[in-house]
Amino acid sequence: MTSRNESGVLVSVVIPTYERPDFLRGAIETALGQTYEDIEIVVVDDGSSERYAEEIVAEFPETVRYVRHEENKGLSTARNTGVRESSSEYIAFLDDDDRWHQEKIARQVDVLERNDAAGVATCLVAATTPDNELIHCEQSAPSGDCSDSILVGNQIGTPSRVLVRRDAFEDIDGFDESLPTKQDWDFYIRLCQQWTVAAVPDHLCFRTVHQSMSSSLESAKRDNAAILDKHAALMQKRNKWNKAQAEVAERVGRAYLRNGKHSNAREEFRASLRYDTNIQRAGLYLLTVTPPVIVRKLREIKRNQSVKKSGCKDILMDKT
Repeated sequence: MTSRNESGVLVSVVIPTYERPDFLRGAIETALGQTYEDIEIVVVDDGSSERYAEEIVAEFPETVRYVRHEENKGLSTARNTGVRESSSEYIAFLDDDDRWHQEKIARQVDVLERNDAAGVATCLVAATTPDNELIHCEQSAPSGDCSDSILVGNQIGTPSRVLVRRDAFEDIDGFDESLPTKQDWDFYIRLCQQWTVAAVPDHLCFRTVHQSMSSSLESAKRDNAAILDKHAALMQKRNKWNKAQAEVAERVGRAYLRNGKHSNAREEFRASLRYDTNIQRAGLYLLTVTPPVIVRKLREIKRNQSVKKSGCKDILMDKT
């Protein structure tokens, strides 16, 4: 276990929050519950209509600080604000509805201290519903040189899973505040061109997955396209352009399918097959012409089998 005497470094945990008073307290508690002792927490209220964050932060020690945006500016700005308000060598990001294993920070600090070339440390993620029902358990975490593979899709995923070296964060000027969503993929693309990725191969991050809202699907499609546009030249140079377009179309198609919008999903899967044909995408396309009740049943069976096969049915016992 890493402690201050061993590593000599402070870790800043940046927690952005917006209109979610029911989740914030748990996020602060999971950060304070880390075995790694030298942690400061910066809670950034991104313009919530009620000042619940200020009231909740007041319940905790001085190591938990409060910053407020008077208007909603988005996740990128909130995270960048939290980093500017911090003073540590390492930075962890924690969405207010996600939780950590108590050893997450200690183990990630240890792996970064032993690897000077790594700008970020990842871990395995377990996805749960807000009711703590296990949805999915990852079996591998990205590591090493991800400069090419990250161009095809966001293989790193939620910022709640990573610990970032401040030097790496500053090298790429943090999150792009012009992007409304999908900022994490853009962030990792830029970071991985200069730094490698280290990984702790255990489930240390518990991500909360909320029911998808169909009203956000078109914006998700638009925002994924914005990342493609921003990095098109690099993707084309690395011969990843078609695969990246296929991955985005598949991801959007899956979202449409989950929301029962089969005609929209069919269009996206058809596009993904044009860019990069494989059996999995052909199977997804066939699901769009399958009765929705059967699709829902197949998804339920697949999810149950995946959780069973992963061997992490009891992983939530480690959730702090």
